[in-house]
Amino acid sequence: MNDDFRRDFMEDVSKEDIEVIETNEKEYGDTERNEENIEHNKPVFYTEVIEKKPKRWGKAAIAITLAIGLAFGSAFGFLADNIIDNLEGKNAVYASQGNQYNYVIDKTVSPVVPIAKKVSPSIVAIRIKKSVQDFFGFTYESEGNGSGIIIDNQGHIVTNNHVIDGSDNIIVVLHDGRELSAKVVGRDVQTDLAVIKVEEKNLPYAELGDSSTLEVGELAVAIGSPMGTDYAGSVTAGIISGLNRELFVGNRSMKLIQTDAAINPGNSGGALVNSEGKVVGINTLKLVRSQVEGMGFAIPINEAKPIIQQLIENKKVSRPYLGITGQTIDEKTAKQYDVPQGVLIRQVIDGSGADKAGLVRGDIITKIDDERVTTIEQLQKIIQSKKVGDVLKVEAYGELNRYKTVEVKLTESDN
Repeated sequence: MNDDFRRDFMEDVSKEDIEVIETNEKEYGDTERNEENIEHNKPVFYTEVIEKKPKRWGKAAIAITLAIGLAFGSAFGFLADNIIDNLEGKNAVYASQGNQYNYVIDKTVSPVVPIAKKVSPSIVAIRIKKSVQDFFGFTYESEGNGSGIIIDNQGHIVTNNHVIDGSDNIIVVLHDGRELSAKVVGRDVQTDLAVIKVEEKNLPYAELGDSSTLEVGELAVAIGSPMGTDYAGSVTAGIISGLNRELFVGNRSMKLIQTDAAINPGNSGGALVNSEGKVVGINTLKLVRSQVEGMGFAIPINEAKPIIQQLIENKKVSRPYLGITGQTIDEKTAKQYDVPQGVLIRQVIDGSGADKAGLVRGDIITKIDDERVTTIEQLQKIIQSKKVGDVLKVEAYGELNRYKTVEVKLTESDN
């Protein structure tokens, strides 16, 4: 390598970006030197040293080599320039001295670092206080913690409903340590989402991504406040472990993103972020069992967006409502009691569409708009696909072992 090439390359490297270590094989391989760096929190380096050993060639071979060198010298320079250009920023450097080339890599660099720097300012810790009454009727104040994501410059923050449910006082702790009072804008029990708001404007807010493009195995970064505000802004990393994982939370079914990035109590409402630093999920729960490790779940951001928008605009989510509570009559139960498969009505809500249409407790719903219905989950999906005000043709098996068909107008759910 000629002097011009060596000089031009080394001038491109900032001394502030990498620790200068003499290009000597013994010092680069010095274990004590790296241990000292670790002890003083300095970057740890390793090196790959390639030594050029001249071979004894005849004069003819030397002449041929010189000719080839002149012919391909410019090509080598072009190739070397491209190799250098492809090195990632200033985190790596070639150094040359004598008959050695040294390639030094800063092992402290992580792809998570720029993600955390981009997203962390928009993640907040949430501290809530609420009044709780014990068994004896005494009232005392309880504290809880969670996380939230600033989503616009108006001070709106999205979190989980279970984080702020029943709260009397909500305090938001910003990334810079400031504490602000917040009020509930709207909340939705069914999706476990809520929006709160602080009066501060122009806060750094997160960029929302597209969860429909996620692939199993890609990078996932969770940012939140596990175990309270003392650990606010904690960053954990893993991968997307699974998509469309159906979990039953209480009496509702949710389709969630699965990740092995550590999600702990207090992370609820925080962000699950992709490699571009875009929020693709809202961390909501984890499986806690002795035989389970690394199974956290997040609400896909594409499912959360319309809910968030409705909460901001209408303070609530408008959903169609049939007006019953029910349970599945499976094939085995149907044969045992000599009734059809379907959804057994356990309760009819007064004043609902089902009540006005004449459905009663004990009826078994078997069809909706001529579509066979065998499970409560199937019934829920049909209702969710409709709008408030839609009229459904409902077939039900009831008294005197007879079928009846009624028209039910869907009303608005009060959540």
